[in-house]
Amino acid sequence: MGLGDWLRKTFCGRKPSSEMVPFYDVDVGRIVQIPASELSPGAVRIQLHPSGEVAWALPEQLTFGDIQHPEFDEEIRDFIRRIQTAFAEHRPISFEQWEDGFRRDANPAQEIALWLHAADVYGAFAASEGDAVRREDIYRCIVTCLTTGPDDVWRVLRPTVLTREEAEQVVHRYFGRTDKQQITNSS
Repeated sequence: MGLGDWLRKTFCGRKPSSEMVPFYDVDVGRIVQIPASELSPGAVRIQLHPSGEVAWALPEQLTFGDIQHPEFDEEIRDFIRRIQTAFAEHRPISFEQWEDGFRRDANPAQEIALWLHAADVYGAFAASEGDAVRREDIYRCIVTCLTTGPDDVWRVLRPTVLTREEAEQVVHRYFGRTDKQQITNSS
């Protein structure tokens, strides 16, 4: 390790990475390679259609696809209501907007199942959490899990008030790892 690497590691907290990752550049309409260290917090993994290529992207630069499915029956709508209720504090959109989003997904059953699981994980950690800022961090952890994979979460997740260990507990629970204790209410 050279002096520059040592200084960066010591004073910046992480070792520079030369790993390159695919990133969808909306301005040029194609995938480019960027250093993994330049991924912004909140970046998401997307699959481009029709090519099937997977790349990172910034969610605020993405647009909605067309509606692909008819309105759901009441049983499915009840699941969507559970999701809407669980995340209302952080994503205050109407039931119709939730349903509309799921109707645009290529596989709405799978996406609804993922969000139901996310709602269950959120409830396990946030139900007794009195601090709204900590609940927001729990939500951010879960959304990052929804939009990445277990090997990529820490590339883009930057908790603001949860400790790394607390955030890891949420991530482990989301991905089905039960070897960590649940976070405790800090209030």
